[in-house]
Amino acid sequence: MTDTQRLPLDAIQPGAILAEAVADARGTVLLPAGLTLTDAHLTSLRRRDIATLSVSLPPDPAELTRRREKIRERVLYLFRHRADDPAAQALLQAVLAFRQEQVR
Repeated sequence: MTDTQRLPLDAIQPGAILAEAVADARGTVLLPAGLTLTDAHLTSLRRRDIATLSVSLPPDPAELTRRREKIRERVLYLFRHRADDPAAQALLQAVLAFRQEQVR
């Protein structure tokens, strides 16, 4: 789980991830939640007088490591009866890679 923080637009760097959608004064959504911001996005928001954004803060690296290890243990447990089967090993590696990729 990532934390969010509301920051002034000038404090936000490209690569930050929007925690909430950005809307203009009329309520029109300008950028969706989950978008990774670029220089062009930040420039456009400045032109539209958007002052602050809610962004996701990156998780602690130690927490990410702990989550990935927990996923690894769970996947290995699920495949415990098929340890010698090469096809099962290939599937295990694919599942493990997919699930660990989801951790952010």
